[in-house]
Amino acid sequence: MRTRNIVSGIVAASLAFSSLTFAQPGRQDDRRDGRDARHEQRKPQHDRRDMRHDQRDARHERERDAREDRRDAREDRREARYYYNARGPEFHRGGRLPPGLRDRHYVVSDWRGHHLTAPPRGYQWVQVGPDYVLAAVATGIILNLIVSR
Repeated sequence: MRTRNIVSGIVAASLAFSSLTFAQPGRQDDRRDGRDARHEQRKPQHDRRDMRHDQRDARHERERDAREDRRDAREDRREARYYYNARGPEFHRGGRLPPGLRDRHYVVSDWRGHHLTAPPRGYQWVQVGPDYVLAAVATGIILNLIVSR
């Protein structure tokens, strides 16, 4: 009988203690809930930081594009200066006319209206700024220059 009382006491005590452990949340659960709450608070901060990084990257990209545009504009101005007139050292008898100036836009088809002589067969007059260049159609080799007419 005495063993029966001891066994029943142990069973009753284990049931009582097990119900207490289920009734109160453990410390791990408290920590986990606190971590989740802090994580939720940090998430908007991360979103704002990511947005700032995206804005900075977009600004850097715009600045880089602007630098490239300025560089291209400088090169265009340099080229425009380079071909503005035929007085530079790049234009001389026996030299070559740059391919960009052999375009139809620069070719003088009304040579009489510009008071020029008739071009020989295989040659054409090309206007470079205020100057005229007589160059071969096929190769662009310069035969004659007329400066500032």
